[in-house]
Amino acid sequence: MKNKRIIALITALALVFGCFVSGVFSASALTQKIILNTEITNTTSGVDDKNWYYFTPEQTGIYTFLSYSNYLHSEAYLFIKEGKTYTQLAYSNTSPNYEYYGQRDSDRFCLSYQLEAGKTYYYAAGWNSTTNAGAAMTVKLIFEGDFIDRLEINCNAELSWYTNGSWETDANGEAYYYYNYSKILQNMSVTVYYKNGSVSSSAYGSDTVDDLTITFTQNQSAAHWYPKEDEKYTGNFITVSVLNVSEKYDVTINQDALFTVSGKVCDYISGEAVSGATLKIKGNQTATTDENGSFSFLTVPGSYSASISGDGIIEREFTLTVYVNSDKNNHSAAPIRVIVGDWVKDGIINAKDYAYIFRSFTGNKKEAEASKFANQINLTADEYEELNI
Repeated sequence: MKNKRIIALITALALVFGCFVSGVFSASALTQKIILNTEITNTTSGVDDKNWYYFTPEQTGIYTFLSYSNYLHSEAYLFIKEGKTYTQLAYSNTSPNYEYYGQRDSDRFCLSYQLEAGKTYYYAAGWNSTTNAGAAMTVKLIFEGDFIDRLEINCNAELSWYTNGSWETDANGEAYYYYNYSKILQNMSVTVYYKNGSVSSSAYGSDTVDDLTITFTQNQSAAHWYPKEDEKYTGNFITVSVLNVSEKYDVTINQDALFTVSGKVCDYISGEAVSGATLKIKGNQTATTDENGSFSFLTVPGSYSASISGDGIIEREFTLTVYVNSDKNNHSAAPIRVIVGDWVKDGIINAKDYAYIFRSFTGNKKEAEASKFANQINLTADEYEELNI
């Protein structure tokens, strides 16, 4: 049996009201302090009259406000108060699990809600039928605490190695692959086992169960995700929580075939190797060229937006295709060429950049650089892209 008490409890009428000035919700009448697990009996003057109670919990948790009156058709509201304004949090006029609470039948309120420690809440209890107008109303507040026994996570989805995500850099400057785990959440169901023996399951992809919020947390930036076969694997955990009960789900990452992509970056004019150039895939740093201008990294097949940048390099953007045929993934024979120089922000290689050579170099080095730049005067960024280098 699904835990219906939660439904009447938390969200029955989770509506926000303004200041209640009518006689129905006037708290100017008796407002009495509630003592946990203690029955309180008061009379009402009519169907529109409500007995008011206040409670300030010392411990955060689920509290249930119950009717133990001999009469039917009771109802209860829960409010918080800010200034003179009462905001309604929940409403109940039924108790699906009345036997569990020792009530006479289901036609009595059973209002449960998670209350925060140190915050004052107000309950209004009365009748919703003229038949019982003026009758005595007996209520009691109990603390449910951790009434959830455990959670069970079910998911029929998996992730693939180095797909559905992007390269990021952690706090230590280490590059890691951040997986987009929305596919997992969309195919996940959470089953709640309650201490009273009832069980409820969420729909796949839902973030609620029995109108209780399900939260999902993970920290890939600190604990990077890897396939279980990888020596770096420590667990690809998503923590699933309902109220104060949590369960970890370990995401399966399939280790697909990876291919080595290698290549070389050189100066467009001189053909010299460019060291310290940064290769980015989808905007994330993937590799850096060594003193020979060479780079190498692993990835799965596909087409990627890539770029080469670095100190004194005009950023080169291009599409990098990674093939299943590994022979096509070596770009050393046909290096990726970039223009190196003090390229100013106006997007043009011009006399300002040419002057940079004479300020920065001497002797043979100055002549070599000047020769290079002679072929680049007035080369615009658009023209640079059209060179298809």
